[in-house]
Amino acid sequence: MAAQPRISPRQLDAFCTFMEAGTVTAAAVRLRISQSAVSKILRGLEEQVGCVLFLRESRRLIPTREAQLLRREVDRIFQGLDGVDGFIRNLRNLEEGELEILATPALGEAFLFDVLADFAQNRGNVRASFQLRHSHVVNQRIADQQSDLGFSMLPFDHPGVIGEDLFHVPAVCVLPVGHRLAAAPLVRAQDLRGETFLSFSRDARMRHLVDAVFEQQHIVRRLQHEIYSSFEACALAARGLGVAIVDPLTARQAEPSVVVVPFEPRIDYTFKAMRPRFRESSRLAEAFLDAVRTKVSEMAASDAIAGMRCPD
Repeated sequence: MAAQPRISPRQLDAFCTFMEAGTVTAAAVRLRISQSAVSKILRGLEEQVGCVLFLRESRRLIPTREAQLLRREVDRIFQGLDGVDGFIRNLRNLEEGELEILATPALGEAFLFDVLADFAQNRGNVRASFQLRHSHVVNQRIADQQSDLGFSMLPFDHPGVIGEDLFHVPAVCVLPVGHRLAAAPLVRAQDLRGETFLSFSRDARMRHLVDAVFEQQHIVRRLQHEIYSSFEACALAARGLGVAIVDPLTARQAEPSVVVVPFEPRIDYTFKAMRPRFRESSRLAEAFLDAVRTKVSEMAASDAIAGMRCPD
């Protein structure tokens, strides 16, 4: 069976123009073609549709009920095309799309949430998947090309990852309000001898860095509670369950429920941004990463976090 010829855009244009104008003469003027050309196009459309679209009375075309139904369907299709045009416009203006972001809690809870909130303004059609995971999970997911962007604290050299250091900040000590060291300008490792200490889980990189400082100086602490993130450490410290060494971004948000004091020796938190090398980066993901870089530059310029350093 031969395929039915498709209705052409020219036929639909002539049909809609005629239905709106009401006469072949008026349609011809709008289309800037002859009346006979309009009539020929409409006859061809009628033949392809296979039913009567126009009654011919006194050299006038009167639309049938079938023509009215066809007009309604064509209008519906054109409205859908208008929706496609809007989608394309939003896509071009970075107001449409999807973002898949993975981040370590230390950066996600205290920094990236703010960036995302600012970024999402005037981008109501952008859908974001934002998951907080341990750094090693973030690294592996990016290496497996499973997300648009990853933000981690773990050094990670992998052929499938494009990484960059965002900034370095020194860890701080968080104490319960009223603690004996609350008024100290600086807390040293030896000041925490015998203290109930809130430690990160044993597979966390910061746990090993913090433990190494105390072990090198033979300082014994009471390691009673383990926590997952700096946010939890601050929450427990605020309730008097111990002291902790955490990132300053989270600690700053936790004030005044905890006391935040600089810590020595310096232990750096290094935050990294990563992209999958073999997964094409969307313009939306690049724009979000630019927004992160801008926020970092603003923080560094304002001296909002003491000791913050950005890569050269």
